[in-house]
Amino acid sequence: MINNIFLWGSKSYALLIDNAVKRLKQDINQKYLKSKNEKYKIAFVFDPYSKKTIYDLGGKFFNNINDFKKNIKRCKNFVVCIGEHHGKARYSISVFLEKFGLKPLSLISKYAQIENKTKIGKGIIAMPNSYVNAFSEIGDYSILNSSANIEHECKIGKGTHIMSGACIGGRCEIEDFVSIGTNATVLPNIKIGSGSYIGAGSVVTK
Repeated sequence: MINNIFLWGSKSYALLIDNAVKRLKQDINQKYLKSKNEKYKIAFVFDPYSKKTIYDLGGKFFNNINDFKKNIKRCKNFVVCIGEHHGKARYSISVFLEKFGLKPLSLISKYAQIENKTKIGKGIIAMPNSYVNAFSEIGDYSILNSSANIEHECKIGKGTHIMSGACIGGRCEIEDFVSIGTNATVLPNIKIGSGSYIGAGSVVTK
C-alpha cells in the first residue's frame, strides 16, 4: 500500500521533508511512523503564496484553493512545511488538515536520539543528532533541528521550534509556539512564555 502525502508549503523546509520521504528506509526511524511495511510518496504540494515551487519536489504542485478539497481527498498523511518562528501557523494548519481525516507524519531521524521515558507528540520532525533526554515531553507539531539538545525533565509545548545547536537545560518549561534560535542556551529550571523568540546565540539565565 502506498500512502500519499500532502505537503503544505514549498520552500526550504519542504525540500528537507521531500528528501526525508525519498530516503525513508535509510534515514528515518520506522518506530515513529506507526505503520509497518508501507510505502510513502508525496502526492501534492500546496502553497497559496507561491506561483511555482523553486525546488524539484515530489508530487504535483498547486496553489489554487479551488483544487484543495479534490486533491486532499487523495492523500492519507500530511506535513506542514512551515518553520522558523511560525509555530502557531504550523500548528493551526495541522489541526485544520486533521479535520479532513489526514494523519500527521512524525519524521524522526535514525541519527536522532530519543531516550526512554519520554513523551513525543504527533507530527514531530527531529533532524540528525537532535537529542531528547529521559522524562522530557515534546508537544505536537514541534521541530528539533540538527544537534538540538533537550535535557531531562523538560516540557516543550506544541508548535515549538528548537533550532540547530540550541541547548535546553534540565527541568525547563518551554510553552507553546516558542522558537529557540541557533546555538542559544536556556539554563536549567527556566520557564519560557508562550510565543517567545529566543535569538541565535542567546544565553537565557532567568
